[in-house]
Amino acid sequence: MSNQEDHNLKAVQQNSKYYYRGGDLHLLADGQLFRVHRHFFEQDSDKWRGKLSQPASPGKQPEGTSDSNAIMLPKVSASDLERFLWVFYNPTYSLYEASFEDWSTILRLAHTWAFTQVKALCVRQLEADKDIPIVDRIVLYQTYKINEAVLIPRYVELCSRDELLTEAEATNLGISTTVMICSLRERLRSSASPSDGSKSPLPPGLDAEDIASFIRATMSGASVPFSPTKKSPTDKKDKDKKKDKEEAFKGRSNGINGDSTGGLNKQKT
Repeated sequence: MSNQEDHNLKAVQQNSKYYYRGGDLHLLADGQLFRVHRHFFEQDSDKWRGKLSQPASPGKQPEGTSDSNAIMLPKVSASDLERFLWVFYNPTYSLYEASFEDWSTILRLAHTWAFTQVKALCVRQLEADKDIPIVDRIVLYQTYKINEAVLIPRYVELCSRDELLTEAEATNLGISTTVMICSLRERLRSSASPSDGSKSPLPPGLDAEDIASFIRATMSGASVPFSPTKKSPTDKKDKDKKKDKEEAFKGRSNGINGDSTGGLNKQKT
Protein backbone atom coordinates (compact mmCIF):
# COMPACT_ATOMS: atom_id res chain seq x y z
CA MET A 1 0.00 0.00 0.00
CA SER A 2 1.37 3.43 -0.94
CA ASN A 3 1.71 6.29 1.56
CA GLN A 4 -1.08 8.16 -0.21
CA GLU A 5 -3.43 5.17 0.00
CA ASP A 6 -2.55 4.71 3.67
CA HIS A 7 -3.30 8.39 4.34
CA ASN A 8 -6.64 8.19 2.52
CA LEU A 9 -7.61 5.05 4.44
CA LYS A 10 -6.94 6.75 7.77
CA ALA A 11 -9.17 9.66 6.71
CA VAL A 12 -12.25 7.39 6.58
CA GLN A 13 -14.01 5.57 9.38
CA GLN A 14 -15.91 2.34 9.72
CA ASN A 15 -19.67 2.72 9.67
CA SER A 16 -21.12 2.03 13.11
CA LYS A 17 -24.10 0.02 11.83
CA TYR A 18 -22.93 -1.91 8.80
CA TYR A 19 -19.36 -3.01 9.16
CA TYR A 20 -19.51 -6.78 9.66
CA ARG A 21 -16.34 -8.75 10.29
CA GLY A 22 -17.70 -11.58 8.20
CA GLY A 23 -18.64 -9.29 5.33
CA ASP A 24 -16.99 -9.87 1.95
CA LEU A 25 -18.00 -6.68 0.15
CA HIS A 26 -16.34 -3.38 1.06
CA LEU A 27 -18.05 -0.11 0.11
CA LEU A 28 -17.05 3.50 0.66
CA ALA A 29 -19.74 6.18 0.90
CA ASP A 30 -19.48 9.69 2.30
CA GLY A 31 -16.14 8.97 4.00
CA GLN A 32 -17.43 5.84 5.75
CA LEU A 33 -16.48 2.21 5.14
CA PHE A 34 -19.22 -0.42 4.92
CA ARG A 35 -18.45 -4.12 5.07
CA VAL A 36 -21.44 -6.22 4.09
CA HIS A 37 -22.29 -9.47 2.32
CA ARG A 38 -22.03 -9.48 -1.44
CA HIS A 39 -24.67 -12.20 -1.65
CA PHE A 40 -27.43 -9.60 -1.30
CA PHE A 41 -26.02 -7.51 -4.13
CA GLU A 42 -25.40 -10.42 -6.49
CA GLN A 43 -28.76 -12.04 -5.77
CA ASP A 44 -31.05 -9.20 -6.78
CA SER A 45 -29.13 -6.90 -9.12
CA ASP A 46 -27.83 -7.77 -12.58
CA LYS A 47 -25.88 -4.52 -12.52
CA TRP A 48 -24.02 -5.40 -9.31
CA ARG A 49 -23.64 -9.02 -10.32
CA GLY A 50 -21.83 -7.92 -13.46
CA LYS A 51 -19.69 -5.42 -11.59
CA LEU A 52 -18.58 -7.91 -8.94
CA SER A 53 -17.79 -10.60 -11.52
CA GLN A 54 -15.26 -8.46 -13.36
CA PRO A 55 -11.70 -9.85 -13.12
CA ALA A 56 -9.07 -7.84 -11.29
CA SER A 57 -6.29 -6.04 -13.08
CA PRO A 58 -2.97 -7.93 -13.16
CA GLY A 59 -1.27 -7.77 -9.77
CA LYS A 60 -4.29 -6.28 -8.00
CA GLN A 61 -7.13 -7.61 -5.86
CA PRO A 62 -10.69 -7.58 -7.18
CA GLU A 63 -12.43 -4.31 -6.37
CA GLY A 64 -14.44 -4.33 -3.16
CA THR A 65 -12.59 -7.18 -1.45
CA SER A 66 -10.85 -5.08 1.22
CA ASP A 67 -10.96 -1.66 2.87
CA SER A 68 -8.06 -0.48 0.78
CA ASN A 69 -9.88 -1.11 -2.50
CA ALA A 70 -13.47 -0.56 -1.40
CA ILE A 71 -15.96 0.27 -4.13
CA MET A 72 -16.56 4.01 -4.03
CA LEU A 73 -20.12 5.32 -4.17
CA PRO A 74 -19.55 9.05 -4.78
CA LYS A 75 -23.20 10.07 -5.19
CA VAL A 76 -24.52 8.18 -2.17
CA SER A 77 -24.52 9.54 1.38
CA ALA A 78 -23.72 7.28 4.32
CA SER A 79 -27.20 7.76 5.76
CA ASP A 80 -28.87 6.81 2.47
CA LEU A 81 -26.75 3.67 2.18
CA GLU A 82 -27.70 2.77 5.74
CA ARG A 83 -31.38 3.03 4.81
CA PHE A 84 -30.84 0.78 1.82
CA LEU A 85 -28.85 -1.86 3.71
CA TRP A 86 -31.51 -1.94 6.43
CA VAL A 87 -33.71 -3.86 3.98
CA PHE A 88 -31.26 -6.80 4.13
CA TYR A 89 -30.30 -6.53 7.79
CA ASN A 90 -33.67 -5.58 9.27
CA PRO A 91 -33.69 -7.09 12.78
CA THR A 92 -37.46 -7.56 12.76
CA TYR A 93 -37.35 -9.77 9.66
CA SER A 94 -40.68 -9.50 7.83
CA LEU A 95 -41.78 -6.28 9.54
CA TYR A 96 -40.65 -3.33 7.47
CA GLU A 97 -41.76 -0.14 9.19
CA ALA A 98 -40.24 3.01 7.74
CA SER A 99 -41.26 6.53 6.79
CA PHE A 100 -42.24 7.75 3.35
CA GLU A 101 -38.87 9.52 3.11
CA ASP A 102 -37.00 6.32 3.96
CA TRP A 103 -38.89 4.26 1.37
CA SER A 104 -38.34 7.01 -1.20
CA THR A 105 -34.58 6.82 -0.61
CA ILE A 106 -34.55 3.03 -0.76
CA LEU A 107 -36.60 3.10 -3.95
CA ARG A 108 -34.21 5.60 -5.55
CA LEU A 109 -31.17 3.41 -4.89
CA ALA A 110 -33.04 0.23 -5.86
CA HIS A 111 -33.96 1.85 -9.17
CA THR A 112 -30.46 3.22 -9.78
CA TRP A 113 -28.79 -0.11 -8.99
CA ALA A 114 -31.50 -2.31 -10.58
CA PHE A 115 -32.52 -4.22 -7.46
CA THR A 116 -35.78 -5.67 -8.75
CA GLN A 117 -37.01 -7.34 -5.57
CA VAL A 118 -36.11 -4.40 -3.36
CA LYS A 119 -37.96 -2.12 -5.76
CA ALA A 120 -41.02 -4.37 -5.57
CA LEU A 121 -40.81 -4.34 -1.76
CA CYS A 122 -40.78 -0.54 -1.77
CA VAL A 123 -43.91 -0.41 -3.89
CA ARG A 124 -45.74 -2.90 -1.65
CA GLN A 125 -44.89 -0.92 1.45
CA LEU A 126 -45.79 2.41 -0.13
CA GLU A 127 -49.09 1.02 -1.41
CA ALA A 128 -49.93 -0.17 2.11
CA ASP A 129 -49.50 3.36 3.50
CA LYS A 130 -52.84 5.07 2.90
CA ASP A 131 -51.66 8.38 4.36
CA ILE A 132 -49.34 9.27 1.48
CA PRO A 133 -50.83 12.14 -0.58
CA ILE A 134 -51.86 10.85 -3.99
CA VAL A 135 -49.80 13.40 -5.94
CA ASP A 136 -46.64 12.59 -3.95
CA ARG A 137 -47.23 8.94 -4.71
CA ILE A 138 -47.72 9.54 -8.44
CA VAL A 139 -44.60 11.72 -8.72
CA LEU A 140 -42.51 9.09 -6.92
CA TYR A 141 -43.81 6.25 -9.10
CA GLN A 142 -43.24 8.20 -12.30
CA THR A 143 -39.72 9.21 -11.29
CA TYR A 144 -38.61 5.64 -10.70
CA LYS A 145 -40.51 4.04 -13.60
CA ILE A 146 -42.99 2.01 -11.60
CA ASN A 147 -45.23 -0.26 -13.67
CA GLU A 148 -48.36 1.32 -15.16
CA ALA A 149 -50.45 -1.35 -13.44
CA VAL A 150 -49.59 0.43 -10.19
CA LEU A 151 -49.84 3.96 -11.59
CA ILE A 152 -53.19 3.73 -13.39
CA PRO A 153 -55.30 3.18 -10.23
CA ARG A 154 -53.70 6.37 -8.87
CA TYR A 155 -54.65 8.25 -12.01
CA VAL A 156 -58.17 6.87 -11.60
CA GLU A 157 -58.24 8.17 -8.04
CA LEU A 158 -57.12 11.63 -9.11
CA CYS A 159 -59.51 11.76 -12.06
CA SER A 160 -62.45 10.50 -10.00
CA ARG A 161 -62.37 12.95 -7.14
CA ASP A 162 -64.67 15.98 -7.28
CA GLU A 163 -61.97 18.49 -6.29
CA LEU A 164 -59.90 20.09 -9.02
CA LEU A 165 -56.10 19.97 -8.98
CA THR A 166 -54.62 22.61 -6.72
CA GLU A 167 -51.81 24.88 -7.86
CA ALA A 168 -49.35 23.05 -5.58
CA GLU A 169 -50.41 19.66 -6.95
CA ALA A 170 -50.06 20.84 -10.55
CA THR A 171 -46.58 22.18 -9.77
CA ASN A 172 -45.51 18.84 -8.27
CA LEU A 173 -46.97 16.80 -11.12
CA GLY A 174 -45.29 18.89 -13.81
CA ILE A 175 -46.75 20.21 -17.04
CA SER A 176 -47.04 16.91 -18.92
CA THR A 177 -48.90 14.98 -16.22
CA THR A 178 -51.05 17.97 -15.27
CA VAL A 179 -52.19 18.39 -18.87
CA MET A 180 -52.93 14.66 -19.12
CA ILE A 181 -54.94 14.61 -15.87
CA CYS A 182 -56.89 17.76 -16.74
CA SER A 183 -57.66 16.42 -20.22
CA LEU A 184 -58.83 13.08 -18.81
CA ARG A 185 -60.99 14.78 -16.19
CA GLU A 186 -62.59 17.02 -18.82
CA ARG A 187 -63.37 14.15 -21.17
CA LEU A 188 -64.72 11.98 -18.35
CA ARG A 189 -67.06 14.80 -17.30
CA SER A 190 -68.24 15.87 -20.75
CA SER A 191 -71.75 14.60 -20.02
CA ALA A 192 -71.87 15.62 -16.37
CA SER A 193 -73.71 18.55 -14.85
CA PRO A 194 -71.85 21.88 -14.79
CA SER A 195 -69.50 22.26 -11.83
CA ASP A 196 -69.64 25.03 -9.27
CA GLY A 197 -66.08 26.07 -10.10
CA SER A 198 -64.38 24.30 -7.20
CA LYS A 199 -65.76 20.81 -7.69
CA SER A 200 -66.32 18.73 -10.80
CA PRO A 201 -68.38 15.58 -10.19
CA LEU A 202 -68.36 12.55 -12.46
CA PRO A 203 -71.44 11.45 -14.40
CA PRO A 204 -73.66 9.05 -12.43
CA GLY A 205 -73.19 5.32 -12.99
CA LEU A 206 -69.48 5.56 -13.75
CA ASP A 207 -67.25 3.01 -11.99
CA ALA A 208 -63.49 2.70 -11.48
CA GLU A 209 -63.07 0.04 -14.18
CA ASP A 210 -64.69 2.31 -16.79
CA ILE A 211 -62.23 5.05 -15.90
CA ALA A 212 -59.22 2.71 -15.79
CA SER A 213 -60.05 1.29 -19.23
CA PHE A 214 -60.38 4.78 -20.67
CA ILE A 215 -57.06 5.89 -19.13
CA ARG A 216 -55.25 2.79 -20.42
CA ALA A 217 -56.56 3.39 -23.93
CA THR A 218 -55.60 7.06 -23.81
CA MET A 219 -52.09 6.33 -22.51
CA SER A 220 -51.57 3.75 -25.27
CA GLY A 221 -52.12 6.50 -27.84
CA ALA A 222 -55.53 5.35 -28.97
CA SER A 223 -57.89 8.17 -29.88
CA VAL A 224 -61.14 6.88 -28.48
CA PRO A 225 -64.17 8.85 -27.32
CA PHE A 226 -65.19 8.20 -23.75
CA SER A 227 -68.47 6.30 -23.56
CA PRO A 228 -69.15 4.73 -20.16
CA THR A 229 -71.17 1.55 -20.04
CA LYS A 230 -74.76 2.58 -19.48
CA LYS A 231 -76.90 0.48 -17.19
CA SER A 232 -80.38 0.00 -18.58
CA PRO A 233 -83.45 0.24 -16.30
CA THR A 234 -83.88 -3.52 -16.70
CA ASP A 235 -80.34 -4.15 -15.52
CA LYS A 236 -80.97 -1.95 -12.50
CA LYS A 237 -84.20 -3.77 -11.64
CA ASP A 238 -82.50 -7.17 -11.96
CA LYS A 239 -79.67 -5.96 -9.76
CA ASP A 240 -82.12 -4.66 -7.15
CA LYS A 241 -84.05 -7.95 -7.19
CA LYS A 242 -80.83 -9.91 -6.74
CA LYS A 243 -79.85 -7.69 -3.84
CA ASP A 244 -83.28 -8.12 -2.21
CA LYS A 245 -83.02 -11.91 -2.53
CA GLU A 246 -79.55 -11.93 -1.01
CA GLU A 247 -80.71 -9.79 1.92
CA ALA A 248 -83.78 -11.98 2.46
CA PHE A 249 -81.66 -15.14 2.42
CA LYS A 250 -79.22 -13.57 4.85
CA GLY A 251 -82.11 -12.60 7.11
CA ARG A 252 -83.51 -16.13 7.14
CA SER A 253 -80.07 -17.57 7.85
CA ASN A 254 -79.70 -15.32 10.87
CA GLY A 255 -83.20 -15.99 12.13
CA ILE A 256 -84.26 -12.40 11.52
CA ASN A 257 -87.16 -12.93 9.11
CA GLY A 258 -88.34 -16.17 10.66
CA ASP A 259 -88.16 -18.09 13.92
CA SER A 260 -85.47 -20.58 12.90
CA THR A 261 -83.20 -19.36 15.69
CA GLY A 262 -86.02 -19.60 18.20
CA GLY A 263 -86.76 -23.15 17.06
CA LEU A 264 -83.15 -24.16 17.53
CA ASN A 265 -83.10 -22.60 20.97
CA LYS A 266 -86.24 -24.49 21.96
CA GLN A 267 -84.74 -27.79 20.83
CA LYS A 268 -81.63 -27.11 22.93
CA THR A 269 -83.72 -26.50 26.10
